[in-house]
Amino acid sequence: MSDELLLLGDSVTVGAGFSGVDDESCYVSLLKSELRCAGAQFNVRASALDGADTGYALRRFDRMVARLSPDVIVISLGLNDARPPGSRNRNSPEQYAQNLERLTEKSLAIDVRPVLCTPPPRLDVCENGQPAWKTMRPYAEAVRGVAEKYNLPLIELYDEFVCREDLESLLPDRLHPGRAGHQIIARQFARTLVPFCTGRELETLPPRRGPNFEFITTD
Repeated sequence: MSDELLLLGDSVTVGAGFSGVDDESCYVSLLKSELRCAGAQFNVRASALDGADTGYALRRFDRMVARLSPDVIVISLGLNDARPPGSRNRNSPEQYAQNLERLTEKSLAIDVRPVLCTPPPRLDVCENGQPAWKTMRPYAEAVRGVAEKYNLPLIELYDEFVCREDLESLLPDRLHPGRAGHQIIARQFARTLVPFCTGRELETLPPRRGPNFEFITTD
């Protein structure tokens, strides 16, 4: 029997419709192919909403997580904590970390194994005169701190993106990863999830396209 893997996220996890990404080229679909090729038995589902942040996920936890009864959850949020759309107040890195801890504890309380993910950078805002890509750095550090505190697996997106010379081309609208960015995300997810669930390291595989995924929308 396959484990239920739930990807809790925002517009990056929604994928299709942003920066030229469609259902086949989004990381959720690519990840399904990566996991299948690596022999990791997962039924992958996404529970995501454009504009979602950790506060929203906490308020909608029953709908977005609990009622779906996953075995493993990847919490991939942060972009909208740092810079929410509309008139919502941002969550400071400290509040973001507290929310991640609450999401972790709520997941553990229903026997769901959490995996945390550092958010990718965003280039659409520049604060305090620092380079735009540094906006998300305190949030990435917050994720690492929570992962260490709870001894959780960590998927590293932030460092994987910012170390690349082609960073701007990976974020065509300066916020959402394009197709090449989604390939990077899928590979980073697989590198953590395959050893976590099978005990085997992920072999070097060429990017593959998988079938359409089951997508859960929430309000």
